[in-house]
Amino acid sequence: MRLRNVMLAATLPALLLAGCASAEKESEPASGAGAGSEEAESTPHGYVEGAEEAAEPQSRLVLADGDTGEIRVLDLITEEITEVGHTQQPTAIRGDGRYGYLTSADGSVQVVDSGAWTVDHGDHSHYYRATIALGETLPAGTLPYKDAEVTVTDGTVRAPGVDEPCAAPEGTAVTRAGLVLGCADGALLITAAEETDAEEGQFTAERLPYPDGTAEDARAGEFRHRAGSTTLAATAVNGEGFWTLDVLTGQWEFTADDSVVAVNAVGNGGVVLALTDSGELLSLDPDSGEEIARTELPGDSIEVDSSRAYVSDVAGQKIHEIDYADDLRIARTFDLDIAPSHMVETGR
Repeated sequence: MRLRNVMLAATLPALLLAGCASAEKESEPASGAGAGSEEAESTPHGYVEGAEEAAEPQSRLVLADGDTGEIRVLDLITEEITEVGHTQQPTAIRGDGRYGYLTSADGSVQVVDSGAWTVDHGDHSHYYRATIALGETLPAGTLPYKDAEVTVTDGTVRAPGVDEPCAAPEGTAVTRAGLVLGCADGALLITAAEETDAEEGQFTAERLPYPDGTAEDARAGEFRHRAGSTTLAATAVNGEGFWTLDVLTGQWEFTADDSVVAVNAVGNGGVVLALTDSGELLSLDPDSGEEIARTELPGDSIEVDSSRAYVSDVAGQKIHEIDYADDLRIARTFDLDIAPSHMVETGR
């Protein structure tokens, strides 16, 4: 693996799904240029200025050290590791397919442009790679999403058309169904106008409550999911098990297992992957919780895509690539110069 250093300034477009949304805007021919002109023919569908189109997903991992705040981006195609910069006291990370968002202890959010994303046009997709860059720092309580600001302050979620209570907010996820926010009584699904009957520029909110009788300390913590999936997984904050949530149906499922320290869901009927406090990786049936496969592998968090999972080993300063369809076989191991306390995959 090659290690290079990049300290670049970047401006975050005013939306969480900036890479996908901007890439969907096709370039138009210059005034007077016909559809069959050389200029029109040379401009690829979904073109984004400054980006290079690729033939396959350009998967990357955004990584951050919880102690030093150092940030790295690992290119899973080239195996190159890029030094991006650092942030103050990172406590959590989330992503939207292109950007990594590192939340600090003071609630501010450091944006990292991984320079890789996918544009899904339904019957086909376009894959892009661009320069990796350190973005701006967003103030506490701000969640930019779909050309608007979603704020969570004083137990209330606000966006154009939305003013909803959300006690003790924790955990967010961007899915194809919308933005999911974790609340004490369940989840809140924020959906943009183009996906509902709402007026243009407006949003709607739908509550996805926990099953009756769920204790507050048994709620879900940080959400994890595969890009493109609407199935979320999260460990319970009391450490007594984990949840899965089908965002489309609002169905929550709880699996009691106090050995599980991290989970992720492949989605669409696929397995749930779990790390245990005894240093094992498990593959579980999402409905019954029945064990499908098990292997010794110490780890702290899991990222999942359509064919591989990535397990971070903070103490060992490593990332393990797992073929979860092949009895949890370790396909590759990446050695790092930081402890990967926080990890999110982009490019999918």
